[in-house]
Amino acid sequence: MRNLTAKAFWILFSDGGAKLFGFFTTIYLARTFGADSYGLIVLSLSVMGICIWFSDLGIQTLATRAMAASDPGKRTPARYFWLKVSLSVVVILVSAAIVWVVLAHNPALRTLVLLFLLSLLPQSLQIQWYYHGIQDFKWITAANWIQGALYLGCLVFIVSSDDLFLVPLVYSLSILAGALTLLISYRGKQSLFSTPDFSKWPSDLKKSFYLGAGHFMAQSIILLPPILIGFFFSEYDVGYYSVAFKLVLVVMLADKMINVLLLANLSKLWVERPEDVPGQLSIVARWMIVFGSLGSIILFFISSSIIPFLFGSEYGDSIIMLKYLCFILPVTFLNSVYSYGLISFGQDERFLKSTLMGGTGAMLLMLAGGASSLMSVMLASIVAAEILITVSMYYQFKQTVRLDVTRFVFFGTPLLAISVLSGLFLPVHSLLMMMMSLTAFCLLIYGTGLIPTEDIHWLRRRITQ
Repeated sequence: MRNLTAKAFWILFSDGGAKLFGFFTTIYLARTFGADSYGLIVLSLSVMGICIWFSDLGIQTLATRAMAASDPGKRTPARYFWLKVSLSVVVILVSAAIVWVVLAHNPALRTLVLLFLLSLLPQSLQIQWYYHGIQDFKWITAANWIQGALYLGCLVFIVSSDDLFLVPLVYSLSILAGALTLLISYRGKQSLFSTPDFSKWPSDLKKSFYLGAGHFMAQSIILLPPILIGFFFSEYDVGYYSVAFKLVLVVMLADKMINVLLLANLSKLWVERPEDVPGQLSIVARWMIVFGSLGSIILFFISSSIIPFLFGSEYGDSIIMLKYLCFILPVTFLNSVYSYGLISFGQDERFLKSTLMGGTGAMLLMLAGGASSLMSVMLASIVAAEILITVSMYYQFKQTVRLDVTRFVFFGTPLLAISVLSGLFLPVHSLLMMMMSLTAFCLLIYGTGLIPTEDIHWLRRRITQ
């Protein structure tokens, strides 16, 4: 357990640091440029996020597996390194041509997107997949902190409200610094710059596509909304939405922590004692819903205080957006159990099927939400889209393992609603309402037996042993 906890610490320290710098960067950009120009930045990053998928196609996941499965002397990282670099160059050229034509009506957005696309090249030099494969997370942590600190520092000391187009250049520079940190620290047997085996690339791309396509569809809930809001509403609304969703992403760090601590040994358990998986994973799933629900309650009640404090009074519209979006959390936390489970069990095709079906439906839902021209409907469609993806993931997951969470979902959802509503209409301060709602939810799920005493003891053992 100590080894697992140490690895979890480095992963969380790395991801936490990256998200911390990203969060402060969001605050600085939102305050410096205002909702309109900040919305342009978010739109550019969303378009770049789609291009990043095409420049990766799941190669990082495939390379991580390959590094983990091979003996140190038999690892061939140059094969994956050059494949990512080559693919990124192609995507930059093709994407730039498409962006130049499609965004001709919006020169400012077109210029921003083109500048952000340049970051695909330094991103292709990042070799986190190698360090993940060999289970050495210290250098990833160092690279993430260097990248985040350089990006935020340069923005604060160099970029002002008149320097919108400097943002993507600083972004690319910070990514390059992080990539160079990993390249300099690399000590593998094979040089990354040696000639790769080109004949393996077609089969590598075919294998990586299952995971890559699945992750892309699963990420539609993050990549697509800013683009749809920019198309159907305004760039101001994109800025408001991004501020609200950034707070949701901060809470999702707990999702990463729980998965590292509780699901890290799932593959081993599946191989050694598959009969124990349903019971153990059912407990994990119940706790994931609980933690996600607690996060929803916290964000719901602090939204009216934290958004003006962090981003300024200009972002008042983000408050109601956050009150909608916070209810994504318990759904996302549960979805993580299903997605991590399918990947851990080696069910790549089921993972792809679930994300293709759920992701396609989610895109159509969000498209309909945007077409309604009502922001409340758009936000509700985003939450519904995440539910649809999770249901699709559950349908494929249950073909492999059946979990005992139906009763919890059926009764836990109204209990969450009761806990929020019970505090919402009381004439007290929002922080006091939050504490009352958190207490009410915990008492309700324990009193109704949804979380029995055995589950509490189980969680304590997993954390302290």
